[in-house]
Amino acid sequence: MLRTISRIVVVLSLAALVVAGTVLYRNGLPELASEPAEIQTGQASSTEPLAFFGALQVAEPRQVILGVGGQVTALLVDEGDKVTAGQELLRLDTTGLETSLEKAEIGLDLAKIALAQLGEGSKESELATAKANVDVAKISLEKLKEGATKDEITAAENANSAAWARYNELKAGPTQARIDQLRAAMDKAQIALTEAQRNYDEIAWRPDVGKTPQSAALQRATIDFTSVKAAFDEATAPAKQSDLLTALTAAQRTQIALDDLMEGATDADIALAEARVLSAQAALDRLEELAGASDLAAAELRVRQAEISLEEAEAALVKAKVIAPIAGTVTSLNVELGEMASAGSAVAVLGDVVALKLVVNVPQDDIDRVSAGAAVTVTRYGTDKTVDAVVERISPVGTPGAGTATFPVTIILPVEGAEGFSPGMLVSVAFSEKSE
Repeated sequence: MLRTISRIVVVLSLAALVVAGTVLYRNGLPELASEPAEIQTGQASSTEPLAFFGALQVAEPRQVILGVGGQVTALLVDEGDKVTAGQELLRLDTTGLETSLEKAEIGLDLAKIALAQLGEGSKESELATAKANVDVAKISLEKLKEGATKDEITAAENANSAAWARYNELKAGPTQARIDQLRAAMDKAQIALTEAQRNYDEIAWRPDVGKTPQSAALQRATIDFTSVKAAFDEATAPAKQSDLLTALTAAQRTQIALDDLMEGATDADIALAEARVLSAQAALDRLEELAGASDLAAAELRVRQAEISLEEAEAALVKAKVIAPIAGTVTSLNVELGEMASAGSAVAVLGDVVALKLVVNVPQDDIDRVSAGAAVTVTRYGTDKTVDAVVERISPVGTPGAGTATFPVTIILPVEGAEGFSPGMLVSVAFSEKSE
């Protein structure tokens, strides 16, 4: 809106300057104080060469029209940017369109299921399952709307605290007290093993030593020491990177679950739950309908109707992607970020800024002196830079004015040789006399 207001102010200001410039131009065109931006004309006498001035335009501007309406969520180009054909220019909020597409897909699936089941009837178990699905969907929706209970939040907090404690414990390693405890247990087991070994050595000469209590005690002491030492080694060894990563992932998941409970359900979550209720109810309705007499033709028509709805939803989503129809330069961008744009509105104008034209309004008294195909000389206003151009078209319909009428005459500038000429520049144009 601000951009539009600024353009109006500029155009009105420059238009006033154009009127003053026209009078000066018709009296010999001395140096002007400023350059107007809107096309204006000046008439020469019948004995002088025809000469007018106006503003250059893009020869073939191409409007970008919205196929669907929506809120502008991103502007990907700006005025003056060069774009390629198919390049995305802006983005619209497509949440509603995506929801409509999902509903259309569900509707088609339901219609196909109904058609397939037609004639078979619905079993009691299927009806019971469908009713249960409706109940579950409704309960889930109500639960989302009510939010998490205190007990659920407490449980999530406890799970989150435990997960982070596990991660921090792995990362930090065992405490000194724990290490001392394990070392003491290992020293105790070492002493017991040494004593058992000494007792065993004293009777090791006996042929039946393997059956003695000393041999059994040595085996137990050896097992105890090995177990305690393994626990000590495991506790004092650095944590594996894989274990740390697993613990961190678990902690992050519990954190996300807790955050989701604290924040409550989003509008999108509720909308999805409502869609599931509608889907489950529709499935139940169709099963109940099929439990009685069904019409095959009607079921086939419902499938076709659902297919059309899906095609329309897909087409609408495709139209929501605003792309450049041609390669060129963005000469005008007519929407703002966050604006609600309506379907059919022109959101941008593209064009080739090196393919230029000029439209001047020739009074009816002089229009017979102009012919299509005639050569003209276009001069960049305020300079001596010129380019030869050609009259492309003379409008057959004039515009009535004060005591006379004017006829739009379109002049095309060549692509090569018009370097230094740009859209919006004020130029003068001199016509050659019409050949008899």
